[in-house]
Amino acid sequence: MRELGNRTDGMTAALRRWAHDRGYRVAWGSAKVVLQAQLDIRERHSSQQLDQVLYDAELAAVAETEQPADAVSVVVVAMPRPAHRVAFELADGRFEALLPPTYFRYRPKFEEVRQDLACNGLPGSRIEHLTGPLKATAARLGLVRYGRNNLTYSPGFGSYQQLCGYFTDAELAVSNGTRQHEPSLLPECDGCDRCRAACPTNSISENQVLIHAEHCLTFANENPGTWPDWVPARAHSCLLGCLACQRSCPANPKLQVVDSGVTFSREESDALLNGRRTSLSEVNGIKNKLAWIGQPFAELLIGRNLRALVDKRVNRTYRNRD
Repeated sequence: MRELGNRTDGMTAALRRWAHDRGYRVAWGSAKVVLQAQLDIRERHSSQQLDQVLYDAELAAVAETEQPADAVSVVVVAMPRPAHRVAFELADGRFEALLPPTYFRYRPKFEEVRQDLACNGLPGSRIEHLTGPLKATAARLGLVRYGRNNLTYSPGFGSYQQLCGYFTDAELAVSNGTRQHEPSLLPECDGCDRCRAACPTNSISENQVLIHAEHCLTFANENPGTWPDWVPARAHSCLLGCLACQRSCPANPKLQVVDSGVTFSREESDALLNGRRTSLSEVNGIKNKLAWIGQPFAELLIGRNLRALVDKRVNRTYRNRD
């Protein structure tokens, strides 16, 4: 028994060092924490706090999926992320658009961290991607707190972070600091109304924490098709997602913005703005560049959102077309 305890303590210490050396924050617990996080989401859905369209599109899969049978622990990592500039050469000059934190190479980052964790954080352990509600699990582990804008915040990182979650067969020591927590609200949110005032689509409620996500600009600009009527032309500010509520939040540090290293040529930009699949398929550089920024299948989506940003710059009403 003592040998098992020593091994568990040693793995836990190694995990802490791994996170510290990389500037990450980390939390862990029993894999059963994920089951409770799933229950949290299903209960919100059954009490009609979650819009059915949003639940079906984004939450049902993670709320109802089964976890690996041999999963012993869950590990969630929080890392700071900057926003990234993506450039487009247009007829009237260079145009730069922002990708908020997490949109740049979001999926590849999960695998990069998983491999690093397997080699250096928990060597010899099996590490699998978390199939479950990531934010809800991180909140249950006490790694993050929710803001009134329904984003999660970590000390020092604010909401400018990426969460990465993993199941593992490693047995990790659970201390008082890593036991389950009830999800909680940032103390800075008490009496604060800045995010609600900044939201361009009025999706943040005055009297509840859960936002009307089905009316959030991020939900709209991550889904293809024509713009909903509730999205005003002035709302657009990012190539994907939105930064309005985060930039107004006093719990956030200053947003760091870095260059993505990607510039779409005049031909590529024109094809994106044109928005026809035939044009996009003929310009090979588009797919390669979108794959590098982590949006490999988003030609039509990026093109539509880019049109809205360009139209806003020249004070035109966006062209509401597929």
